[in-house]
Amino acid sequence: MVSLAAASAPFAAHLALRRRARGQPPPGHAATAPAQDYHLPPSIESAEREMAILLRRMRAFLQDPYDFAASRIADDAAFEDCLDQAATLGARIAELGGAAPASPTERERMRGLILDSVMRGHRGAVPDRLSEARRSSAGRLLAQPPVAYPMAGLKARYSH
Repeated sequence: MVSLAAASAPFAAHLALRRRARGQPPPGHAATAPAQDYHLPPSIESAEREMAILLRRMRAFLQDPYDFAASRIADDAAFEDCLDQAATLGARIAELGGAAPASPTERERMRGLILDSVMRGHRGAVPDRLSEARRSSAGRLLAQPPVAYPMAGLKARYSH
């Protein structure tokens, strides 16, 4: 009598061969990295260009979610996909720069940082003109002698 294991060995070998031909991992094989649906750039410069495009599109989507021509993002699910792609590109840039591959927690942290930066850009922070002027002309102001304003004393005297 033939054992069950000996009889099923050719069938198992045939299934394994078919899986390899289709590119599927064997059952029980845990993938260490998530599946990538898009190409990762080979250089830091190209990865940074792709990141800039994604960030620009995400900001445009947050400004006007219905302007598909500007953002190329159709809905919230597509925005989440762009955010995932941006996090993966950030990890790729770090790897190309010599860093160790990012862990899942590091990827989530990076994803949160990217989302924060996109949201901050979306809010449209009003520039502080006074501090901007101080920074740009700090050297000039220090080099000039102080100016006395003759009318300042009169204004203080009659403002009671």
